Amino acid sequence: MFFHSKEIFMLKSAASEPQITTSGHMSDYHDVRHTVASHFARCHLDNGVKQGFERQALLNYANLSPVLLQQQGSRIAPKQLARLMLKIMRDGDDEFLGLASHPCRLGMFELLCERLILCNSLLEAMQETKRFYDLIDRGIRFELTQSEEDIRITIIRENADKDFNHLLIEYLLLVWHRFPSWLVGQVIPLKKIQFDFPEPDHAEEYRLLYPGPREFNGASNTLIWPKAVLQLPIHRTQEQLKRYMTQVPLQWFRKPRFSDHQTERVMQLLEQADNPHTTKLEDIAEQLHMTSRTLRRKLTAEGSRFQQMKDDLRRDQAIYWLSQEGVSINEAGLQVGYTETASFIRAFKSWTGLSPGQYQKGLHDTKSS
Repeated sequence: MFFHSKEIFMLKSAASEPQITTSGHMSDYHDVRHTVASHFARCHLDNGVKQGFERQALLNYANLSPVLLQQQGSRIAPKQLARLMLKIMRDGDDEFLGLASHPCRLGMFELLCERLILCNSLLEAMQETKRFYDLIDRGIRFELTQSEEDIRITIIRENADKDFNHLLIEYLLLVWHRFPSWLVGQVIPLKKIQFDFPEPDHAEEYRLLYPGPREFNGASNTLIWPKAVLQLPIHRTQEQLKRYMTQVPLQWFRKPRFSDHQTERVMQLLEQADNPHTTKLEDIAEQLHMTSRTLRRKLTAEGSRFQQMKDDLRRDQAIYWLSQEGVSINEAGLQVGYTETASFIRAFKSWTGLSPGQYQKGLHDTKSS
């Protein structure tokens, strides 16, 4: 049996506890199909410790292994990152994670959301967002700039030096693309996203976080959408918002479904394939009714490579199987298409920087602590 998208790609050790949202809600919802770079957990952990929170308590709450976190190429489940951030937000009573010049009390985002679902259009919602943050916090400001074809949403930090790892701006740009998309019930096309800092070492993660062209060393941190989306209506109810908030922020770290992107269509077909590791670009192109050359060109335009996508899928599946009780390294390798254990070990180390044995030991250390 091969591991398909309908199954949950996450570390079993992180799945056992319910999620606590910023407003205190609990949720067992964790439809997680991918992993995230441990870079984010290391930076958030360091930020929490810098604020005076006890390192081991943060690690325990997120069920994170310090051994795995020390490895630059290691991966973690999105739920582990979400729990780490929630712990820091809750303990510090600050939705900005202590990274802005002024704190934002816990529950302010939900309060804003309750106002936004009453808006008639996306334009009205974004204008309300700008007014809201102008009123409650001078540390973070929103600027909306319209041209004939575009709307630019710029997020300005009063004290950018405090967010030296760019954790807060990465998070806010993610939220203010994902949440407005939920408000209007469709993915808002991201014409471009601009960052005011150099391309980071973990920039490959941005391909999934921000589905559009990315520009670094820009003048601002800005989301650029087609102006036409501002007229999209908002049809969300209080009950829908309540359900949504029980999943925050985990759902923002899950790999999204962008059906209008070739990358996502290809990934869906790979996940549904009986043997993804033997599936060729030509096989996928045929299912999408185009030539392999056309498909390769479209993927390249979106910053994706077919082989890299296959490797990412295999990596996440391997991490899942290695985290399961009683699954040997040989069995995990077989599940992701490796008949020779040595070949699987080499591949896994190239993906994560760790051998499968080291990875399993790190998980065992986490469960024992």
